[in-house]
Amino acid sequence: MTADELSAAAKAMRRDWDSPGLWPAIERRIREDERARRRYSWTSLAAAAVVILSVAASLVLLGNRLLHERAAPVTGASRLLSDEGLSDVERAEAQYIAAIEALAAKVARTDDSTRPTSLLLANLRERLVVIDAAIADCRAEIERNRFNTHLRRQLLSIYQEKRRTLEQILDEEQHAS
Repeated sequence: MTADELSAAAKAMRRDWDSPGLWPAIERRIREDERARRRYSWTSLAAAAVVILSVAASLVLLGNRLLHERAAPVTGASRLLSDEGLSDVERAEAQYIAAIEALAAKVARTDDSTRPTSLLLANLRERLVVIDAAIADCRAEIERNRFNTHLRRQLLSIYQEKRRTLEQILDEEQHAS
């Protein structure tokens, strides 16, 4: 069968039928889809706005609460740490700090600036400077709120890091000797 014969056979099989409601139904369906898309986009936009506003309101309320808590004087009933407990903590801190400072003095005595230092030793000494700055910042915050146990735990953690760093410096200096 040739292409012309095939084309003629296809034309012969073609049938037309009357369907007056087909095109109006297609148009109606297209309009409904467009309205649904518009409604969906406005609904999505409204939902996003509600979420953003609720998050913003929560942040404002939380910020106000934190400001009021910071501004409110700390009373004996609202403290996590009593005066006696605070004295015990400060006494233990003083002993721990004295032990670390004795270790720091020992490191200072072994510091021979005329001798070339290793890169590791230089890094450890630089870390010590950063740790001392962190201790000073934490101490300043504790002075603002002496009963803040979180800050005291953070200070303890920083002092532990200082002790480890001082021990590493001593070990490195002994290995270099």
